[in-house]
Amino acid sequence: MIDFTEGKINFGARNIDSISDDEDLRGLAGEGLIEKRETGRNKIYYYAESAVDGMRFGAYIRLQEKRIEWIRLHWLDSPTKGWDDASDKAMMDEYRLLLNFVKKTTGSSPDNKIRRKYIWRFKWGQLEVSFEPRAYQADIFMRFL
Repeated sequence: MIDFTEGKINFGARNIDSISDDEDLRGLAGEGLIEKRETGRNKIYYYAESAVDGMRFGAYIRLQEKRIEWIRLHWLDSPTKGWDDASDKAMMDEYRLLLNFVKKTTGSSPDNKIRRKYIWRFKWGQLEVSFEPRAYQADIFMRFL
């Protein structure tokens, strides 16, 4: 379960939120609720899957100095599975779908729009819906203060 207004992702009885740190994430990984992964440059990040309103998301969790810097939510049921499926239309359709999904779940319109980003501000940080045309990718970002 994802709660954008509170900045939380729920995993059973435990949450990831703006005050979660490396120790909390290691604990969740130890319980098998999230995965601890390593990049090619020996940097650690965490991955989990969560669902809300019938939409499944892959959550990529990036740390900075032992705190969560941001969580990137990628829609797992995206029609664009690879370069053969990629198109400007498919990316923009997904972008609009994610934008409408966030508007519905937050119950509000964005506070700001900058280029390809719609931004909502909350006490925990900011929520962004954006797309990257060179990668044919649309995502939701939770950036924590």
